[in-house]
Amino acid sequence: MKIMKINLKTKKKSHISKVRDHILHFHMEMTKKTRDIHELKGKELNKKVKELQSISKRMREYQKYLNLLLF
Repeated sequence: MKIMKINLKTKKKSHISKVRDHILHFHMEMTKKTRDIHELKGKELNKKVKELQSISKRMREYQKYLNLLLF
């Protein structure tokens, strides 16, 4: 029984680590996409903003999921 508990804790820690890494990946992706935003205008700017909003939304969903796992 004790081995089973340890296995579950290890799996949970591993899963939490993967979710955190995924959130970090989203953050790095957003950072890369915002570097050239000051040069954009019109439709290109709108397209880039929509992409950033999409990434931000997914990142927020993962953060909510992570909070559920931790508490």
